[in-house]
Amino acid sequence: MKYMLIILITFGSPVIGEKQKIFEMRIPQESKAQCEKSAKTFSFGSPIIKMETRCVPRREDEDAEMVRT
Repeated sequence: MKYMLIILITFGSPVIGEKQKIFEMRIPQESKAQCEKSAKTFSFGSPIIKMETRCVPRREDEDAEMVRT
């Protein structure tokens, strides 16, 4: 796996008085083309949930993970 799909999911909004919670998921992908195609499937938006995606080259020591920040 040469690329990592990074998905940032933000819950909450200061506009409605909620503190934001951010979750980050990293999913290994075989190629940049596959990563970009997968990134499009995570398109979503609402006033209190926001998703952002990006594809980055995978580091040798990097594994799939989910992190709450």
